[in-house]
Amino acid sequence: MAHSFSDAPDWLSRLAQGLLGLLGVYAAVRLLPRVLKSMTRRFLFGLIGEILLVALGLFLTRRATDCPPQHNSSPKQDKRS
Repeated sequence: MAHSFSDAPDWLSRLAQGLLGLLGVYAAVRLLPRVLKSMTRRFLFGLIGEILLVALGLFLTRRATDCPPQHNSSPKQDKRS
């Protein structure tokens, strides 16, 4: 009898670990698809937003550097010879 009492805590801890493992698997199966869907959506929206911001910055930078300002109708000429 003393031998079974010494094994009882090990047996109970294994049972508790097994139950917690099953609960963890159940929670993962129930919650993981929702969490992954939310994370994927946030990642994709963030990625698309970053791409749009970089494209807008590139467009504005090229526009600012390629063509000189057109609002100046009479350019000054340097008459030094």
